[in-house]
Amino acid sequence: MGMTDKQFNGFIRLILDTINDVIENMADGKEKDKLQNLANNLQQILED
Repeated sequence: MGMTDKQFNGFIRLILDTINDVIENMADGKEKDKLQNLANNLQQILED
């Protein structure tokens, strides 16, 4: 069963919100940079 574009975007937003919450509470470091990169990529998906 597939997802509509609207459902997919909602799923991406849910993941992105959670990742951003984790980033806010994380100490600076390599892992935080990787999560920020993932968040940026997900945001780009929403904007395309």
